[in-house]
Amino acid sequence: MRLLFASLFLTFGVGQATAFCASDSTTVLGCTIGNGAKQLDVCITGYAVTYRFGPKDPPDLTLTAPIHEVPHQPWPGIGRAIWEITTFRNGAYSYEVYSSYDKFDQSSHGGVTVGEGDREIAALTCDRGSAELGLLALSDAKQAAGQCWDFEAQTWEPC
Repeated sequence: MRLLFASLFLTFGVGQATAFCASDSTTVLGCTIGNGAKQLDVCITGYAVTYRFGPKDPPDLTLTAPIHEVPHQPWPGIGRAIWEITTFRNGAYSYEVYSSYDKFDQSSHGGVTVGEGDREIAALTCDRGSAELGLLALSDAKQAAGQCWDFEAQTWEPC
């Protein structure tokens, strides 16, 4: 069933987001924020995942990390929405990127919550209709990199 969802939603999009992701990359999330003023993209290239935010060229912030090092909360397989959360770190700052697809109203959503230590300093939501999702792409990439999700411990472990 999980494979069915991955194939159905891998590149599902309802908007016209112009993604930063290169043609040889897989989009995890691509959208506009602030009525198109900024773009948010998370892309997988090989065994690396990249977060980009800001104008298209050049973005204000780009963070890249090996897939096995990026904290990622996968969809547990139940509920109205298929969702995932991925966190990027830059010093004291965290960028918690979320994406979801509502199975009932067939809508895509996403955004980023920026934190400094334990304090939330910004919560930005994708413009309505702009979210392009690659649901389960990062979970699948982590598995391809030799990690398996331990539901009890809520962590990725070596397979």
